[in-house]
This record gives sequence, C-alpha cells and structure tokens, in this order.
Amino acid sequence: MNELSVSIEDQDSFLNSLRNNTADSHKQLEENEISAAILSPEVTIADYQEYISRMYGVIAGCERKVFPALSGIFADLSEREKSSLIINDLYKTGLQQAEIEQLPVCDFDFSTTGEALGIMYVLEGSTLGGRVLLKHIQKTLGLGESDGVSFFYGYGSETGKMWKSFITRFSEYAITNNCEQEVISSAAQTFTVIDGWLSHGKSL
Repeated sequence: MNELSVSIEDQDSFLNSLRNNTADSHKQLEENEISAAILSPEVTIADYQEYISRMYGVIAGCERKVFPALSGIFADLSEREKSSLIINDLYKTGLQQAEIEQLPVCDFDFSTTGEALGIMYVLEGSTLGGRVLLKHIQKTLGLGESDGVSFFYGYGSETGKMWKSFITRFSEYAITNNCEQEVISSAAQTFTVIDGWLSHGKSL
C-alpha cells in the first residue's frame, strides 16, 4: 500500500480513534495542578516559570531521543525544535543560567517507531494549546513573544500549517505501517508520563 493512497476517510477514522482513546489521559493532564495554575487569573511569574521549566524537560527529552528515531519520516524536525525557546523565555523572565543548566530532562521510553510517533503526536499537539496559553499569559502577565513567551508563540502564524503537515504525514505512516494501535497506546501513555513529570519533575 503506497502512503499517498491513504484516504481521507481512513485518516479521519484513525484520528477519531486516537482522540477518543486518549481523551481520559489528556483530561487528567489538563487537570494537573501545574497545568491548571498556568491558566489561573491569578497566575504569577513564578507559576509560569515553574510550568515552562518542567515542560523544558519534556520538550528537550523528545528532541534528544524521539526526534532522531523519526528523522526518516519527518523532513522538518529542525523547524519543530522548541527547547531553545523555553531557555530563552526563562532567561527573559529572570532565571539564571546555573538554574537553567540544572533542569532535569525526561527520558522517554519507547522501542518502536509507532511508539515514538505517539509521543511526537502529544508534543506537537501541545503547540496548539500553547496558542491558548499565549493569550492568557499576555493578558495576565503582560508578556509577549520578545520578552518571555516565545515557547507559547510556537510557530506563530504558521501553527495551523505546521500541524496539518504533521498530522497528514503522521497518519499516513501509522496507517500504511499498520501501527495505529501502537501509536494510540503510546500517545495515551505519553499524556500520563507528562502528567507525572509536571507533578514530580522526574520520569516515573
């Protein structure tokens, strides 16, 4: 089966199944205390720094271990790197270099390409959520892209385009390689791993 022959119907079916089977773990992550604090009307700079510091561990871990495993599938991975944006935001909001250098990095555990894709799906999806967080932080803390919110800014006006190109290639690979369930299980587990990482700052 050629990857270009994957139908829209097959893609939609896979993506609906993916969303439905990860809904509970996704909701649990959204209700995480660290996640909830960032959306509070009373959010502080300290809350913001805590959130993105912990997300640095997640993003950097994905870039170091998952990206290399998927380099043959996605040609634009270098454009999707965001850990340096978080470092920039931490500097801009007052953290010192020594503090940033000591931030822990999540060690994602996977053994197949399908599992790596599940992790990547969750991380790329968070870019869409970042646009919502961007508006909230701009309103509550008065920060903009150039003074501490470049991570939430993500791909900027290209966010929709980048997501569409990712999800198309992602779906084509999963369907043509018959690893849909592997991807779904990994994505659900990844939401749980990130939930634990935000709470404890370490791999569970």
